[in-house]
Amino acid sequence: MPRSFVSTLLFLAACAPDPGDADTDVAPVVGCAPTTFKASPACGTGGRARGALIAGEGDGGYDAPLAAKARRHDRLFRALFSAQTGVNSELTVPLEDANARAAIDAFVAGDGWDFEAVTGRSVTDTVGMWTKVAGGYAGVGIAADAFRYGVLRDEGAPCAEVDEARAQVLAALEGLHRASAITGVPGVIARGYARNDADSAGSTVDTVPLFDDAGTPLPVEKNNGTWRADNSGGLYPDYVWEDSCSRDMLVGWAFGYGGAWEVIAQDPTIAGEVKAQMQADAAAIARSLLTVQASGYDLEVRDADGRMTLNGALNENSIDTVYLDGVQNGPYAMMSLGILSALSMVAQDAEIEAALNDTLIAERRLHEIARDRAYLVDFGNASNFSNYNMDFAAGILGERYLCDADARKAMAGAVDAGQYEIPGRERQPAEQGQTLYDLAAVLARMGGGAWWPAEGAVDQGPLGRGLATLTEFPDAPFWANAVENCDADEIAAGACLAVDGTPITLMPTLGRGDVLTATEPVPMRLRPASNYNWRSNPYAVNGEGDGTSLYPGVDFRIAYWLGRWVTPQPRE
Repeated sequence: MPRSFVSTLLFLAACAPDPGDADTDVAPVVGCAPTTFKASPACGTGGRARGALIAGEGDGGYDAPLAAKARRHDRLFRALFSAQTGVNSELTVPLEDANARAAIDAFVAGDGWDFEAVTGRSVTDTVGMWTKVAGGYAGVGIAADAFRYGVLRDEGAPCAEVDEARAQVLAALEGLHRASAITGVPGVIARGYARNDADSAGSTVDTVPLFDDAGTPLPVEKNNGTWRADNSGGLYPDYVWEDSCSRDMLVGWAFGYGGAWEVIAQDPTIAGEVKAQMQADAAAIARSLLTVQASGYDLEVRDADGRMTLNGALNENSIDTVYLDGVQNGPYAMMSLGILSALSMVAQDAEIEAALNDTLIAERRLHEIARDRAYLVDFGNASNFSNYNMDFAAGILGERYLCDADARKAMAGAVDAGQYEIPGRERQPAEQGQTLYDLAAVLARMGGGAWWPAEGAVDQGPLGRGLATLTEFPDAPFWANAVENCDADEIAAGACLAVDGTPITLMPTLGRGDVLTATEPVPMRLRPASNYNWRSNPYAVNGEGDGTSLYPGVDFRIAYWLGRWVTPQPRE
């Protein structure tokens, strides 16, 4: 069996190289962003070519059916999934409620944005239960909303469409602020939250106070999420929140900060107060991460009870909750730089920028640790794809937002040769049909960033693979139904025919979590349903589901709109 992540890092620590060897009132980003941008065209002027990675309506190669699929997911997201909170959550509809399911089908088949106007049925009468908001998926959903708005705005889309997209962004940014404000402690962000209405997940949980009467944090043993009552001083009485924000949840929130700021920073139609609040929240989180704690280390995700969250260690000398000087944890270095590059860009704070550039990069060389040791995420058939997802997401942030050119290039190396396609290894992300990974590799190979022009050509190989996956992605409405490509007899034989007749050869050993896996990636059209495919095993063959849950396709939305937004030449 392969070594665990922890044991491998411990084994490699002894031979780790020395890092020393190797209308807006918002100012421009400190140190790297331009002071002005080209004005967007007037809405309604239509179809401006932008030359983005994924072609828009005014470009050659525009994929109208794929764009129509994106629109269906976007409309359903706006109408149902974000209706309660402004941000991503999933929902359930009872199997026996045929009228509700028919209304959802009718809405998707239409073209409006108002669910009740299209179907004659209210949203609350249609949805059985909204699940919690989780940072890892809500954050990328915020970025998707922002990228979509930026694309429509900069293509000169119809005014009503631009206005609708802007309204979604503003609702999403309110949801982003709520994640910090509800905790009541500056610099602390929730793992997730939920409304406590009868039709929301918050009504089904019991909250625990932060401390007992003696001031001892509760629960005594830190866990991976405890539900808390509103701690904001009464701003959110209709919400409860979950603490213990983990690395993957924070990467998601950071993606929301970075993606939204990139689009709205110089947008005169977004109020200065919205931007200033976003900056204050980002600065507080960044300062908390950069503070050396009682452990003697920084880069710890802190909680409202004063403790580090259960899975909140991001320091390059840490392995989960254990510190070992010199271990040089490449994936953690990659995440730290990605998260802080986004937060620093938003905060526009000279002290935060200095800590990032002078301490983490120039002194501690986190970019080189990430580049040289990102491969530690690869465990072959036992790989944890949640680790891949958070690393590629963080890699995209670093590739786009790090001011230091050498650090950006090192982050690109961590993404590409460090994780996407490690020379000499099998079962690499380059083959897996995970569009977010493919786009991270495209960005790595073209170079540049959010404020800098590309240094190389767009690699059509990973881009084409990413587009093929999006083409096969389930259309809206995306119900979580069971998938059985291989039955018991076929599993015993080691090979089967998938539901569409595609031959599948099975691995002789199970994957992480005892998942039945194939020797080759399973095409997206055949994969088990997932609420976020980029953190799910692309080799998984079978999956459970009873059709009750409806998924928002936020994985599709972030990949599609990131591709539609990014251009080789920045917007300066």
